[in-house]
Amino acid sequence: MSDLHSDEELAILARNSMEAEGILLSRYLHLIEYYAYRYATGADAEDLIQEGLIALLYAIPQYDPQKGKKFSAFAQVCIQNRMKNVLQKAKKYPEPVENLEEYQSAEFIDEVTPESILLEKEQGNLFRKQVMEMLSDKEWQVLELIVDGATYAETAEKLGIPEKSVDNAMQRIRRKMRGLRNPAEE
Repeated sequence: MSDLHSDEELAILARNSMEAEGILLSRYLHLIEYYAYRYATGADAEDLIQEGLIALLYAIPQYDPQKGKKFSAFAQVCIQNRMKNVLQKAKKYPEPVENLEEYQSAEFIDEVTPESILLEKEQGNLFRKQVMEMLSDKEWQVLELIVDGATYAETAEKLGIPEKSVDNAMQRIRRKMRGLRNPAEE
């Protein structure tokens, strides 16, 4: 795989390539963090980062290049909507994003060099591998269904478990993913 694929190409490749998915995850982590810290602070922001990562994982297989939209715009909408939904469920409404046009045009990678590309790829692959290794089989099943767009109720029905178990699994997944980002908190 070429290291200089566009986000649109990577989104298509990521359907069958963990490497491409890892590159997209690392490319969009700054955007996810931007919105998380814009909408919340402290522990809430860390939870929103996890939700943003889940939204991005959902966006990748759902992206349709035939609709003529850039992947970045599609991913941004998915990330923002998921964060806003989480906050609305918790009755914490986000502030509007200012200067969105300016932020959308910003580069998320400071300088593209062979070293930065390799590092980006390695970080994305490592993150996905660590997530897969730390989750139980049931947590992985829950995460896959949620990422594919299933609601907690639909996930519970498909797995034959109570909806509260799905909620508990998602809380454990968020906590574990937060531990990957901030090992000192574990």
